[in-house]
Amino acid sequence: MEKYSIGIDFGTAEVRAMLADGRGNCVRQASSTYPHGVMTEYLHDGTRLPEGFALQHPADYVECLCAVLREISAGEPDKMQAVAGIGIDFTQCTMMPVDAQGEPLCFQENFCHEPYAYAKLWKHHGAEAQAEKMTLAARERKEKFLPFYGGKIYAESMFPKILETYEKALEVYRAADQFTELADWIPRWLTGTKRRSLSIAGCAALWNPETGYPSEEYFEAAAKGFGKVAKEKMTEDLVPVGEPVGYLTADKARLLGLPEGIPVAAGLGDCQAAFVGSGISQEHILLSVMGTSSCDMLVHEKGVGVPGMYGVSFGSILPDKYGYEAGQATMGDLLGWFTKTCVPGEYTEEARRRGISIFDYLNTLAEEYEPGETGLLALDWWSGNRSVLLDTDLSGMILGMNMDTKCWEIYRALAESLAFGKRMIVEQFEAFGIHIEKLYVTGGVANKNPFLMQMFSDVLGMPVGVSEAENGSCLGSAIYGMAAGKGYESLEQAAKAMGRGVEKMYLPREEKKAAYDTLYREYSTLYQYFGRENKVMKTLKALAGRGK
Repeated sequence: MEKYSIGIDFGTAEVRAMLADGRGNCVRQASSTYPHGVMTEYLHDGTRLPEGFALQHPADYVECLCAVLREISAGEPDKMQAVAGIGIDFTQCTMMPVDAQGEPLCFQENFCHEPYAYAKLWKHHGAEAQAEKMTLAARERKEKFLPFYGGKIYAESMFPKILETYEKALEVYRAADQFTELADWIPRWLTGTKRRSLSIAGCAALWNPETGYPSEEYFEAAAKGFGKVAKEKMTEDLVPVGEPVGYLTADKARLLGLPEGIPVAAGLGDCQAAFVGSGISQEHILLSVMGTSSCDMLVHEKGVGVPGMYGVSFGSILPDKYGYEAGQATMGDLLGWFTKTCVPGEYTEEARRRGISIFDYLNTLAEEYEPGETGLLALDWWSGNRSVLLDTDLSGMILGMNMDTKCWEIYRALAESLAFGKRMIVEQFEAFGIHIEKLYVTGGVANKNPFLMQMFSDVLGMPVGVSEAENGSCLGSAIYGMAAGKGYESLEQAAKAMGRGVEKMYLPREEKKAAYDTLYREYSTLYQYFGRENKVMKTLKALAGRGK
C-alpha cells in the first residue's frame, strides 16, 4: 500500500497543511487563518501592549490545526489509514510559557489578561534590552557559543524573550513550568510528550551537542537570579530531525479524524523545513524563504562562526551537516506596506482596470528604469536588521527624493534595497569561507514577483532559481514526517524522492552589473554608517516610544 505523510506549516498569518504521497505530490491541502491574527497594539481583550510587541493567541493554533486536518481527513478518508508520519514547522522563534501539563498560561483565568502569558511571535521586538545584556555577559565571559550566533544574541531568539518575561512579569516566569517554542509545543499537543527538537534548541536556544545549553554561571551573569533558567524551564531530552518525538494520542486522533499512533516528527523552523522541501541536500546553495520576511538557509560540512548570522547549528537541517541561518527581517511585507500606504489611488484603479495586481502594475513601471536611474537609494531595515547586524532597533531609510520623485521610483528603490541586503549576506558568508554558487528561492514572493527575482540575480551576479514547490515549508515538513514514519530508510532518501527542484531559473544580465555594483557600494556606505557608526535611528525610535 502506498504511503503518505502530512506536513503542517504554521506561518505568521495562517496554518497550512498538505497530504503528500511518497513522490512529493500534493494530494490535498488546506489552510486556515488565525482569528486573532498578530496582536501588536492591543491584546484581544483591549489591553494596551508595549512598543515592539508581537503576540499571538495559542488557541488560534489549535483551532486552525483542527480545521485543516479535519478538512484533509474528510476529503481523503481512505488515504488517512496510510499516513506514515506527520511533520510540523513553525515560524522561529515563536515561544510561550506553559504549565506542567503543557497548557499555555494565557488559558488560565489569572493570566488571561497578561500579555507576557501569550505566545511571542518571531518578530516580537520587546526583548532588545535583554538581548544586549546577554550579549555583553557572553562577551565579557568569552563564551564559546557566541561566535556561532553571529557574535551577538539576537532579540528574536528564545532566551532574551524569556529574560524579558523574568524582568517584566516575574509572576508569569515563576508560574511557567517551561518556556517552549511552538514548533515543540504543537508536537507535544499531538503526542503528550515533553521531548523537544534538537534543531529548535540549536537554532534558537543556544544549545550545542558538546556543552548543551549555556552554563548557569553565564545566565546569572546576564541577570541576577536568572541562572537556573535552562535547568528549570527547558529540557535536554532532544530529538534529531527526521525522528519521531512521539505518537498521535487516541484523543487527538479522534479529534482530527486520523488513526491513532501516527509518528510525529521533531518540529523545526519553517525555513529549515523549506530547505529539503525545495529539493536541496547539497552544499553551496543558499535557500531564501521569501514571505513577509526572508529566512536564508544553507548546509556545510564544517561549522564556523560567521559574524552577524543568526545561527550555526549541527544537525539543524540534515543530521550530519551544520545548518547556517541568516535572513532579512522584512521582504514581502515591505512592498506590501508601500502599496497599502504610499501609492496614490489612481494607480490602484489603473491596476484594477487592467486586471492585474498593484504589484504587477508597479513592476511594469519600475522595470523601465535602468539601475540608478531613479536617483534613489534605500536601506531595507523597516523591521530592523536580522543579518548581518542583528539589530531590531534599526529602521528604514530612503535617500535622494525630491519634488519630482514618482511612487514607482520609490517602489523600485525599496526592491533594490532588498536585493542589496541579500548581497550583503552572501558576501559575509563568502568572507568566512562558506562559498555560495546559487540562490534558490521559495515562498509567495518568489512565485508572484518575477521582476524582483530578476533583480536579485542581477544584483547578486549569480543564478536565482525559483523552487517548484508551491509551499516548500509544508512539503518539507511532510518529508520529515515521512522520514519519522520510516516511509524511507533515511531523511536524505525521503528528501531526494519527495523534494522539488527548480521551476524557473533567472540568470544575471551582464549589462546591469556595473551600475548595480556602483549602487551597492553606496548602499554599503549607508549600511556601515547608520548600522554601526551613527545612533540616529535608535535615538528616533527611543523618542517615538517615549511619546506613546
